[in-house]
Amino acid sequence: MEHLSELNTAEPEHMSFDAVEIAGLIVPLLFAIMTIVLVAMNPDPSGVADKESKEPEQRLEQIHQHR
Repeated sequence: MEHLSELNTAEPEHMSFDAVEIAGLIVPLLFAIMTIVLVAMNPDPSGVADKESKEPEQRLEQIHQHR
């Protein structure tokens, strides 16, 4: 306890981000946002919803054409 006044606390080093590190954090975030927006704009890429909205006669014609 007699040497207590000689002890110094360690101060954390100041960290600063450079442009590459900032881009490394922002670019994946932008890709994630773009993916969410694109999926929200086109939730059914197979076009099943488009086929269901057709008239029954048109669906029958498509069935007969495929046979």
